[in-house]
Amino acid sequence: MERITLCISAFALAYLLDFLIGDPHRFPHPVRLLGAAVAMLEKLSRRLFASPPGLKIAGAFLVVLAAGGSLVLTIVMLEGAYKLNQFAGWSLEIYLLFTVLAGGDLHRHVTRVGRDLQCGRLEQARSSVALLVSRDTSRLNENGVSRAALESLFENSADGLVAPLFFAAVGGAPLAVFYKAVNTLDSMLGYRTKEYSSLGFFSAKLDDILSFIPSRITAVLIILAAALNGAFRSGLRVLVDDRNKHDSPNSAWPEAAAAGALGIKFGGPDFYRGQPRVQPLINSFGREPEMADIKRGLDLFRQTSFLAFICFLVILYWLETREVIIF
Repeated sequence: MERITLCISAFALAYLLDFLIGDPHRFPHPVRLLGAAVAMLEKLSRRLFASPPGLKIAGAFLVVLAAGGSLVLTIVMLEGAYKLNQFAGWSLEIYLLFTVLAGGDLHRHVTRVGRDLQCGRLEQARSSVALLVSRDTSRLNENGVSRAALESLFENSADGLVAPLFFAAVGGAPLAVFYKAVNTLDSMLGYRTKEYSSLGFFSAKLDDILSFIPSRITAVLIILAAALNGAFRSGLRVLVDDRNKHDSPNSAWPEAAAAGALGIKFGGPDFYRGQPRVQPLINSFGREPEMADIKRGLDLFRQTSFLAFICFLVILYWLETREVIIF
C-alpha cells in the first residue's frame, strides 16, 4: 500500500476502535506503563532533591526522559516494524494511535454516571463520577453529579480526543504519543499544590503550550456541532464571554462553548480534599445541570467528536498529498 493509504487507514481505524471499544481494562496499554514509570521517577527525584529549585530541575529531566523518551521509542519502533513488514508497521501504528485516544472511554464513563442517576443510584453515580474528577463527590446531589460529569466530559474532550487527533494528523503516531506523554505527566505531577508546584512545573507549562491550539479548535467544533441543534449563537456568546474563566489557560474554552450550547452553567462551590473552593461561573445566566442534560451533553460530544475526526482526516490527507512529513 502507498504511504498515504497506510496513514489515512490507520488514523480512521484507530478512531473507530476507540469509539467502539474505548479502553479495555485488561488490554496492554502504554499509557499505564508510562504512568508506572513516572511514579518511579517521581520517587527517585524526591530522594535526590528536596529544595524547590532542585525539584524543578528534576521535573525538567522527567519531561525529557518520559515525553522525549516516548517520542524516540515510538519512532524507532515504527521504523523497525515497517522495515520488518508493512502489515506489522501498519498494525503497530493503529495500536499506538488507538491507545492515545480517550474519547470512547470518556463517553462510557459519563454514560455510566447518567445511567446510575436514571436508575436512582445516587451513591453509585457519586462513585462513578469520582473516576472523572478530582473534587470530593461524597456530598454531591443529583445536580452536582450532573455538573461534574458534564464539566469533565467537555474539559477532557480537548486533551482526551481532539488534541491527540490533531497531533496524529500533523505528526503521526510519534507526535500523538509525545503529546499523550506530556498530558500524562501533567495529570500526575502538574497540580497547583505545594507538593507538586516545583516538580510538576515544566510538565504543566508544556501541557498548557501543547493544548493551546487543540482546546480552541475543540471550542470551535462544539459551536459548529451546536449549530446543528440551533444553539450556535448561545454557544458563541458564552464562549466569547467566559473563555478565560478557569485557572488553566485552556480548560474554559470547551467548557464555555458547551455550557452555552446546552443552556446550563458550570462552576460554583465544590470541595477538594475537604476544603471548600468556589470555581468561577461559566454561563452564569444558565440553569443548573440536570440528569437529562447528560444525554444532551453526550449527543453534543459525539457530534463534536465526528466533526473533529473529519476535520483532521482532511488535514492529514492534505499534508500527505503535499508530502509534508514530520515523522
